[in-house]
Amino acid sequence: MEIKQNIKKIKPNIIFKITMLFLFVSYILTYLIDARNIFGIQEFLINNLDTPFFWYHWFLTPVEEPIQWYMLGATFFVFAFISGIAYMNKDKNTLKFWGLMSFGLLLMLVEDAGDVRHTYRARIEMVFGEETYGFLGTTFELFYFAFIGIIMLVAFLKYRHVYWAYYNTKKYLIIGYIFYGLGVSASFIGGAYRTLTGFTLYENIGGAVLDRIIINSETSLIAYNLFDETHRVEFMFMDRVFEESLELLGAAGLLCAGLYFLIAYVNRNELLK
Repeated sequence: MEIKQNIKKIKPNIIFKITMLFLFVSYILTYLIDARNIFGIQEFLINNLDTPFFWYHWFLTPVEEPIQWYMLGATFFVFAFISGIAYMNKDKNTLKFWGLMSFGLLLMLVEDAGDVRHTYRARIEMVFGEETYGFLGTTFELFYFAFIGIIMLVAFLKYRHVYWAYYNTKKYLIIGYIFYGLGVSASFIGGAYRTLTGFTLYENIGGAVLDRIIINSETSLIAYNLFDETHRVEFMFMDRVFEESLELLGAAGLLCAGLYFLIAYVNRNELLK
């Protein structure tokens, strides 16, 4: 009964609201520091860091590491916990749905924390003598993303009757899928087949955003010129600020969906005392 009561006290929507607030504050700080040099912080970064942009470091740590990892880990735990309750209740469809979701989340967590696709893509490109994001390397990433996406999509569509009656679960699942889908799609499209097309979407969009919002002062121009050229500042801006924001919101949405379902599900079984 104590476990049930503790679960009932959870307010999942607060997680998503805090995540949005956190990202909003992050954007404000990025503008104030990297575009306006508030309190001389950017000058301090220029004097002390090889990559003197606040956003470059902030959207890696803490946005991706560790917040996003912990959030995905918590989501995996919630999904697996629901699967365990469903197993005890002999609720096969609920077990299959959240079991598939757990497996998909585990793959997402391993990818996000370990950069598995980048490692294998780089090996493929090295073995076949391709430049970064050549035909074989990019095609591997396409199939890699498709494998994870199919698992999540099959669960979402085939077992929709499991969650469809739960409004909040359905709403946050859709939010999670949309944001994570956009993040993953952007991650692929942003640099896809670069050596073949000579065109990188991330670099073009990132350059336009930086020119209009960030690079508008003497210090920000100095920071831009000091940026290691191999990092491709425009690409990294999109990779960190844009892509990580989408994935963090996606992770928050999936966590909220799992928690809302857990709250509703434990209310209709007697296995948790």
